[in-house]
Parts: sequence; structure tokens; C-alpha cells
Amino acid sequence: METQPTRRGTFRKGTSGNPKGRPRGTPNKINERIRETIHAALDETAPDVVKWIRRLGKDDPKGALQVYAALAEFALPKLSRQEVKAETDAKVKHTITFRRGGEVVTPGKDGRFG
Repeated sequence: METQPTRRGTFRKGTSGNPKGRPRGTPNKINERIRETIHAALDETAPDVVKWIRRLGKDDPKGALQVYAALAEFALPKLSRQEVKAETDAKVKHTITFRRGGEVVTPGKDGRFG
């Protein structure tokens, strides 16, 4: 295989100026060590993280849910929205039920809830 550069100073596709260099797809050793360190730290602190989220949830449930959602992004892929179109003559009926203190509340004639 020829390793001489072309006239423009670049090598032909599939060739390299260092043919005995690192094989394609071999991970960078430093990046690999960093990943291993982060994984070890996460494995070690996982039970504490659950405690921290529970403790936060007592005073700030919304904040705890935000932290939980932020962490979930690292474990689960984000779902993308998809539009669904269907040709149908079916009628859709929506029912909305309002509850106050466990009791069903219905609006009065003026539209207000009593």
C-alpha cells in the first residue's frame, strides 16, 4: 500500500502517513480511563443519590422531580414526538372530570365551580 502523499499534501483515501499507528476504532486510553473513573464513582454513590433525592423531595418535590428527570436523560434515550395521521370518520368524545378534596365538582350555569 502506498503511503506517499498526493500533490496537495494529503494522503489518498484509506492510506496514512503512519501505517503502523493506532488501529481504527481503538479507544483513546485517557478517555477510557476517565469513563471508567466516572462509572466507578456513579456505582459507588448511587445509593446516596437516591437518599439525596428523597431528602430533597420532602421539602421540594418539584426540585426532586427535576433532578430525577435530569439524571434519567443519562440512562434513557429521549423520545421524539411523532405525528400520527389517520383517515377515519370516528367521533372522539373528551370527558374532563374536576375533583376538589376527592369529590367530583361540576360547573354551574355560569361556568364557575361552586
